[in-house]
Amino acid sequence: MKIKILDCTLRDGGYVNHWEFGKKTIKAIIQKLDRAHIDIIECGFLTEKPVTDDFTLFKDVQKIKELLPDHRKNSMYVGMIAIGEKEIHPSKLCDYDGTGIDGIRLTFHQNEIDKAMEWAEIIKQKGYKVFMQPVGSTTYTDLALLHLVEKMNELKPYAFYIVDTLGSMYRNELFHIFYLIDKNLDQNIHVGFHAHNNLQLAFSNAQELSRIHSKRKLILDASVYGMGRGAGNLPTELIAEYINKNIDAKYNVMMLLDVYDEHISIIREEYTWGYEVAYHIAGHNICHPNYASYLINKQTLTMKDIEKIVISIPKEERPVFNKKLIEQLYIRYQDKKIDDTQALSSICEQLSERDILILAPGKSLLSEEQKIADYIEKNQPYTISVNFVDDKFPIDACFVSNHKRIDSIEASLKDMKDVKIIATSNIQIHAADIIYIDYYSCINQDDMVFDNVGLMLLNLLKRCRIGRVTLAGFDGFQTRYNENYYDKNLILKINGQELHEKQRRIRKQMSDIGNSMELLFLTQSAYEEQEDV
Repeated sequence: MKIKILDCTLRDGGYVNHWEFGKKTIKAIIQKLDRAHIDIIECGFLTEKPVTDDFTLFKDVQKIKELLPDHRKNSMYVGMIAIGEKEIHPSKLCDYDGTGIDGIRLTFHQNEIDKAMEWAEIIKQKGYKVFMQPVGSTTYTDLALLHLVEKMNELKPYAFYIVDTLGSMYRNELFHIFYLIDKNLDQNIHVGFHAHNNLQLAFSNAQELSRIHSKRKLILDASVYGMGRGAGNLPTELIAEYINKNIDAKYNVMMLLDVYDEHISIIREEYTWGYEVAYHIAGHNICHPNYASYLINKQTLTMKDIEKIVISIPKEERPVFNKKLIEQLYIRYQDKKIDDTQALSSICEQLSERDILILAPGKSLLSEEQKIADYIEKNQPYTISVNFVDDKFPIDACFVSNHKRIDSIEASLKDMKDVKIIATSNIQIHAADIIYIDYYSCINQDDMVFDNVGLMLLNLLKRCRIGRVTLAGFDGFQTRYNENYYDKNLILKINGQELHEKQRRIRKQMSDIGNSMELLFLTQSAYEEQEDV
């Protein structure tokens, strides 16, 4: 079987960094991929929503042409039109003249097949090679897939793809789909394979396909270091090295490593992608990885919690991400409605006529430790920590709303018997004298930060009609996740894509709370700044 590699770093990898690679980096990556002898280089999306030249989002093929090497040597160049994703109509493409991109990848859902066929014909008439990529090959029945193959035989595209959108394919299923296509598809049409790595099978599945004895020409999609949203993709450097050693020594892998060293490693410092257990859960349940991403980013759930929520998604809703649905399921899972009238009365009584100090676990708890100690000695406040306890600090109570923090808190409480635990009703702690507060009564209406623990505690204190609160350790988020917590055992990964927006929204919520409660920042905080305009 003759095998080609298609590198999709600049397109599929762009889901990680919003396609903002920078113009110089885009040109450098393309040039190095060409020098690595990568067969096909995907340069980005063709879209009605271009941004600037620093993004791999292009309004026309001419913008891509500006980025291509002056002397084309080794590679074919393509762009993608994704039906339903702010795509440009193919009638707007200029005719192929041999100097710009050579082909168009067209991706579509099952309900968009007729439209995709019409668009593909237009693209062919313009002179471009057409790559047909049906989203979610596993969602097709054998009969539906064969009907689509018949259409491909009439269309005669350059390539027709097996797309493991959900990263859920095991070897047997992949072979079943491949043989079904291979036996019925025109032999002159390439078969492509686009893998996602939810089950850590992208590399092994690519190897298995490469071993099949067939006259068919195969295209394997990959990205440098597997860069792609969620669990990511097949790493280009791995499959290139494998082909070099086992099939045909034709790729310059050192050049691919240069791409990583000079460009991808920098992105990796700010953004994360790659295998995580939550993506395994999504893949195992034939579920869109964005559901897992949403639940991971909440930073409140254990993997058991995530699995329970994923399983609760109706099967017909799993292949395509529905943000409104997962928000509803998350709230439903968390919301254990209780009558907390007596608990609230008890808390209000304890806080009556006391100064109140809230400790969040920011690094300023250490950098300004003496300032905090002086404040406590002078004012003797009622001190409440959020989602952590530590005998370094004289804590009166701990407010807990996060499943992920329970184990460490329970272990620490054994030696801190005087600390009262105030827990929201979505969790259970195996300790005596827990004061449970209704979860739903503490959240706010902002869908990104509605269950932020600091905001939830402030909302609880509003219910107690507290007029003033002093805050320490509310530092705000830093780009490097290990800069956000005073104790390395408390570190949770921060989604770099959402970091600044999440911080802005928390600040907005605290500003609103400040209209009815005076918030005094004892340590330096990003939330003390004025609201962005």
